[in-house]
Amino acid sequence: MIMKKILLLLVLAGAVGSAAWIGLTRDASAEARPEVLEKIALAERFLERQNPAKALEAIQEVKDAGYQLGERGSFVHLKALDAKGRHGEAANAAERFLKAHPNSEHARGAKIIHLSAELASSGLTRPDLQATAEEFLRENSDTPGAGRLQVALARLELGLGDYTAAERRLSGVLDRADKDADVFQLASALGEANMERLFSRTPGPDDTVYTVKSGDTINRIANSHGITEELLMGVNGISDPRRLRVGQQLKVPNVSFSLHVDIGTNLMELRNHGRFFKLYSVRTGREEGTTPTGTFRVLNKKRDPTWRPGNGYVYHPGDPNNELSTRWMAFQGDILGIHGTIHPETVGDYASNGCVGMLTEEVEELFDMITVGTPLEIKGVRDLERHRVIPSPGLTPPREMASN
Repeated sequence: MIMKKILLLLVLAGAVGSAAWIGLTRDASAEARPEVLEKIALAERFLERQNPAKALEAIQEVKDAGYQLGERGSFVHLKALDAKGRHGEAANAAERFLKAHPNSEHARGAKIIHLSAELASSGLTRPDLQATAEEFLRENSDTPGAGRLQVALARLELGLGDYTAAERRLSGVLDRADKDADVFQLASALGEANMERLFSRTPGPDDTVYTVKSGDTINRIANSHGITEELLMGVNGISDPRRLRVGQQLKVPNVSFSLHVDIGTNLMELRNHGRFFKLYSVRTGREEGTTPTGTFRVLNKKRDPTWRPGNGYVYHPGDPNNELSTRWMAFQGDILGIHGTIHPETVGDYASNGCVGMLTEEVEELFDMITVGTPLEIKGVRDLERHRVIPSPGLTPPREMASN
């Protein structure tokens, strides 16, 4: 009887052991299952398309099915958490990844995300994190994604008010051929900070405080300081230029803007006194050479321009088919210029007849900041591997012709 019980226990133990072995085998091989690989690949594609929410959904489906994510899936998961802005979870996921896969090809990438996420969540209160991140960058500056850590450090520096340090991080990076989304994030963060400083009512150390005198006008004050009326009014919160008061103190920003377009990247850098200020995405000529390279100046500025494409059509301001949109800044005769577009989806590609096209809201912002005479440099050659050539959509008759 005792022997039978022992045998029964051994059989049960063997069954449990077999089940556990089968379960471990399933877990260990889960990452190689076609349906798991498909979901992980889908999550990676969502990340490439800047859609971390969908990437997390795809990863969650793998977990809900009872499978382990494995090395590749775990790395995609922590990247998605980071991209979604869930920094605490991303830091914890990266830490677990590094413990489970210390020799992974993704280990340095996980370390970057771990440090970046921690800097974002508690960098202002933990100066040791900055030192650790700096040391890591010194040893791993060529690691793919290292720009992500530069972004986190720059944001920390901006949070501490150290704009010079943040600008130093960006210096020279925009001229590199291997720019990635992290560099653009850094440029965007710094651009936002520069705009906030520019339009702050508090004068900076290089700005001027001007006291309004009898007979002064917004136009006269702006012209005498080499800035636009719009900028002077915007900085000082003036909605009506006729309502100046004698004795009123105005902040006059110390600006000297220049524009720098790179046809290879379809980016336009706005510099102030030769230093980075803000980055804009643009579109340039769909045919080689139609956007000229060289040095130019802004020759004139027009609000709500009329567009005459040269086929007899005339598109007046407000016409929904007016390709110039709401702003025009000529740089070669009055034929080529910087302007908005009614086709925002083409910005970033080669889609113009030679002009430099911008998003409407961004060209309106730029229009208010730069003066006639602003220097413009255009350089570079087209990069057809990174940017599409978009054929002309053809011309729709002007609104008054279409209504007849």
